[in-house]
Amino acid sequence: MKLPKLAADTRPYSILVIEDNGSDVFLLERALNRQHINFQLTHLHDGGEALAFVRREGPYEKSPRPDLILVDLNLPKVDGEEIIRQIRSAKHLDGVPACVWTSSESVLDRASLSHLGASQFIFKPSGLEQFMQIGETLKNLLSGGVRGVTPAIS
Repeated sequence: MKLPKLAADTRPYSILVIEDNGSDVFLLERALNRQHINFQLTHLHDGGEALAFVRREGPYEKSPRPDLILVDLNLPKVDGEEIIRQIRSAKHLDGVPACVWTSSESVLDRASLSHLGASQFIFKPSGLEQFMQIGETLKNLLSGGVRGVTPAIS
């Protein structure tokens, strides 16, 4: 599957990851590289940073609009549910896929976050090879595919 051409065919996909676990971000970068995705990753470590980004405050005042946002549910300071709520109410982020990536398989979380407008749920597995499959899911999202609940395991 070929990814859509970006402006002037040179701009990498901008992916915003809101995640407090650095190991998960490291594995995510490996998974994206394995799919040969040209990307620039912005990593925010907690919900407070995420709110500042969404509200364009402080150091995020002139941040570019991401092509994809991944939000962990269990964040320090402000939880992922509130971050999704704020993303969906921010006009400058209209149309940007905002995905929850979590190790929780709670049906209640899915229902609540779907109602708020989460684009997709991506489960973080414990195994390395299964984690690498997240890259394919994100490649499909960036090209306008996949919606709903996506296990990282085929």
